[in-house]
Amino acid sequence: MLEHFRTQIACHGFTMNDLYAYCGLSKQAHYQRLHRQQDQALVEQAVVDLVLEMRQIHPVMGLRTIYECCQPDSLGRDAFLHIGMRYGLGTMTPRKGSRTTFASPFSRYPNLLPKLVLTNVNQLWTSDITYFEMQGQFHYIVFILDVYSRLIVGYWVANNMRADSNVSALAMGLKKRGQTQFNQGLIHHSDRGGQYISDRYVKALQAAQIRISMCSEVYENSHIERVNGTIKNQYLIHWPARTEADLWVNLDRAVRVYNTQRPHSSLGGRTPQAYESWLETLLADSRPLMPIWTYQTSTPTSSHQLSIAF
Repeated sequence: MLEHFRTQIACHGFTMNDLYAYCGLSKQAHYQRLHRQQDQALVEQAVVDLVLEMRQIHPVMGLRTIYECCQPDSLGRDAFLHIGMRYGLGTMTPRKGSRTTFASPFSRYPNLLPKLVLTNVNQLWTSDITYFEMQGQFHYIVFILDVYSRLIVGYWVANNMRADSNVSALAMGLKKRGQTQFNQGLIHHSDRGGQYISDRYVKALQAAQIRISMCSEVYENSHIERVNGTIKNQYLIHWPARTEADLWVNLDRAVRVYNTQRPHSSLGGRTPQAYESWLETLLADSRPLMPIWTYQTSTPTSSHQLSIAF
C-alpha cells in the first residue's frame, strides 16, 4: 500500500517531502505520531486482554477492582477505566446464561497446534492460570505442563495476576529441564491472557528460543485445565492453609504427588515422572505418537496478531 502511494505521488511529480510540506508536518513529526498511535494501540490491547482474563474468573468484577488487583505498569487508573469503558467492558449485570469467557478483540500469535503430532517431551508446553480462595482472599496459581508426559515442569502462586508469576513459573520449568534454549523445538501454548502477551513473558520465551502459540478457542487448552482441577479439587482444598506460605507448602506437595505418585491411564498407568524415565529406554522412532486435537484441525482459521508493551 505504501509503495503504491509513493508510485502515485511520483506519477504526479511530487515527492514525500512535498507532501509533508503541504500538510505542514516534518518527516520526523509524522513518524513520531505514528509511533505514538502504535504504542496507544498496544496499551489498549493489553488492557482489554487483562480485563477479559480477570472476567473468566470473576465474571462481574468491575474495572476499578480489576485495576486495583492487577495494578498494571505505567498506566494510571483513569486511563485504564477509560480504555475499558471505550471497549464496552463496564460492569455487566449477571443474568441467566451469561457468559464467563469472552473472545478478545485482539489476537497476537497463531495457533501452532493443528496437525501437530508429539514424539517426545519438550516439544509442547502448555500454561494456564487458576485461582484458589483462602481465608477470604483469592490467590492465583500458574502451571506449566509438558503435554507429552503430563509432567508439571513449572508453577507459581501469588495474590495477584501479574506476569511476574508466569515468568517465575517459566524459569522453574527451564531449570527443571536443565536448558536455557530450545532452538525453536519447543512450543509454548496458552490462552490469550494479558500475562502471556506481556513484554516480560514474551521476551523470556524468545530468549529461550521457544515458539509461541495461542488458543483459537478457549477449550483448546484442555490438558492444562484438567491439571488445574486436579491440583485444586483433589489436593489443595483438602489440606488446611492459613497463609500464603502454607499454600506454597501444600502446592509443592501437590505437584510432587502429581508428578511422582499419581498414575495416568493415558500414560499406561505410569506417573509422569515414571513415564519420562521409561521414554529414555526407547529409541526415538519407537516412542508413542501423540496427535494434538484442535478446533482448527477441522475448521481452518488464521489470525494476525500485534505486539504489545505492558
